[in-house]
Amino acid sequence: MVELGVLRVLTLDDPEEVARHGRLVERHYPHVSTLSRCIPDHPDGIPNAAAEVDALPYIEALGREMATEVDALCISCALDPGVEALGEALDIPVVGAGASVAAVASARGERVGTLGLENGAESAIRDLLGDRLAAEAVVEGAATTNYLTTDEGRAAIRAAVDRLVDAGCDVVAPSCTGISSSGAIPDARADAPIPIVDPVVAMGAVATTAVAPPRPPRQ
Repeated sequence: MVELGVLRVLTLDDPEEVARHGRLVERHYPHVSTLSRCIPDHPDGIPNAAAEVDALPYIEALGREMATEVDALCISCALDPGVEALGEALDIPVVGAGASVAAVASARGERVGTLGLENGAESAIRDLLGDRLAAEAVVEGAATTNYLTTDEGRAAIRAAVDRLVDAGCDVVAPSCTGISSSGAIPDARADAPIPIVDPVVAMGAVATTAVAPPRPPRQ
């Protein structure tokens, strides 16, 4: 069994909500167990660049704490905050949702469309996709990740996917893990003629492959 730490950058009081991304990974990868925790003092997550700067010390402190209990650490945010610093400091793999969704989307298509928050912080996904980035869309009305879990937010996600399809994209790479939390991806997939990559599931896939397999016992 692989133990993944899932670090949430959205402050949540309900333990079930904290564990939502971890449970999503477990449903797709039965050989994975997850430990989920969230940073304090960020009820809106990281909706902009200023919030990202403020959140980094919390992310790095919590990441160091969780690293003693898991085989790999997942930063469940498409901005990949703290991934580089923690990757250098820790002895376990540190994986971000942003790099993960970009990698999986690049494997699925040639014309990738991204989908994020209004006025969201610029994601590294754009640089990672390079020439494969065909179009960018925002979920209209989504100033913070909390909007994505409302009925209006889920409808806006589906409308944004339609715009990316119309723009000629052949795969969608959401640039906010709140879109995973919304539960809208399965419905959007049913209606869309192109694949939609779930950033949290992509993160789980990359993290599990990054964990070194156990050494076989000596004969």
